[in-house]
Amino acid sequence: MFNADWPAISQSFVIEWLRRGGPWRTAPEVVETHAAFVFLVGERAYKLKKAVDLGYLDFSTLEQRREALERELRLNRRTAPHLYLRTLPIAQSREATFNLDGEGRIVDWLLEMRRFASDALLSERGDRGQLDDALIKELAAHVADFHERAERVVPYNWPAAVARIADENTRDLRSQTPAIFSPANVEEAVASRERLRAACAAVLARQSSDVRHCHGDMHLGNVFLDDGRPTLFDCIEFDDFYATIPPLYDIAFLFMDLLARALPRLANCGLNSWFMRLESWVDAAQSLKALPLYLMLRAEIRAKTEARKPGGVDAARRYLGLARQLGEVQPPRLVAIGGFSGTGKSSLAKDVAWRIGAAPGALHLRTDEIRKRLAGKELDERLPIAAYTLEATAATYAKLEELARAALSSGQSAIVDAVFAREEERHAMSVLAKALHIRFDGIWLEAPRQMLERRLTARRGDVSDADVAVLHKQLTYDIGHVAWHHIDASGDAASVTDSAVAHLGVST
Repeated sequence: MFNADWPAISQSFVIEWLRRGGPWRTAPEVVETHAAFVFLVGERAYKLKKAVDLGYLDFSTLEQRREALERELRLNRRTAPHLYLRTLPIAQSREATFNLDGEGRIVDWLLEMRRFASDALLSERGDRGQLDDALIKELAAHVADFHERAERVVPYNWPAAVARIADENTRDLRSQTPAIFSPANVEEAVASRERLRAACAAVLARQSSDVRHCHGDMHLGNVFLDDGRPTLFDCIEFDDFYATIPPLYDIAFLFMDLLARALPRLANCGLNSWFMRLESWVDAAQSLKALPLYLMLRAEIRAKTEARKPGGVDAARRYLGLARQLGEVQPPRLVAIGGFSGTGKSSLAKDVAWRIGAAPGALHLRTDEIRKRLAGKELDERLPIAAYTLEATAATYAKLEELARAALSSGQSAIVDAVFAREEERHAMSVLAKALHIRFDGIWLEAPRQMLERRLTARRGDVSDADVAVLHKQLTYDIGHVAWHHIDASGDAASVTDSAVAHLGVST
């Protein structure tokens, strides 16, 4: 072994050895970031932390780099256990040559991972227009499961942490004016964000009880397809502070990323799919008051980090523009969509939800999903007849109203989707809106019996258990007078959406 008194060598020699393919006898592809090199060889990827101190992260010593890689290995195995393999020492032998066998003194460390194709990254797929509802829905479910398992951190002063994040953003954005940002634009964003922070002070305090060790850097560039399944990787490992956060702030990065890519429908799909998988629905709905603030903070973070990159000025300005846009307050509103099974209520709700209220749109609450969750079933499981008793239905509608009230009271728009066959069920929605002093719109979908039968017979993979027999029973109901806006749902989905959008007065 080398004597400990021997002088340390420059990391540049190690990097050059790796670039030439020293350990692998073939030159690797090299990806460089602000804090690391990744060497791609065959079916493997090897990460080397740069010996840098950037203030918010410090890898300047050998021990700091080893600890960071060990943490990266351990933390990322929570979501991608098959991707992260082991850490490897880079040693220097007596002959002054490097090796990965541990022979000699250790001069640096590598993290060995399985390699995946670049087109497996969801950021790459987003650039090619290859993201859709199904993929984002599966990703959101994956995230929700991760959040439910994540280690809770208590006690924790989340308002103080938010203040620190906001102050860091303000300082960094101001330091990049006027070379990158207009001072007026920065000050407008800061003022809007601080108004939001003050308005949701009580919610931030309440979220102190829901702080967990999360991912911390949840954008599309840190999600890849693993055998077709969206999988999180590359979480924050250099400082627990930035990952010790409420789940809503964690996933807000993903929503913001989709909004920045002009994919508002997918951002809304992600919000609703994630929400429906959570355990504490009411608490989550009440916490949505903080979502505009979280989206702003995430857009500011991306703005200041893009500003540091060569050629990143335009992207940085776009993110700051998005932050300013997200700071615009919009009043919440309630939309209810009713009709017999097969009329396309849920399809219409998904087409409309992202257009309602502030980004990323309305919380979509569907009785079919609520009923299954109340019964303790997965959304793709079929419920027994006992789950459709009058008592079970009453409990389902009661929970629908409770969740809608919680969301609307937090400032989040809501779109509720149910048969609404009983006049008292419909009346409850208008009463709720009136009590909260918000706009209410009720839409009733209708189509000929034969068409509804064909649709239900052809239906596959839907959360709803309704079939033709259920429809026939519904057609015997005395639904009374439906005072909502009626839309003929016998046409194609696009025409139904156009009619609803025109009635609601929202963007096309």
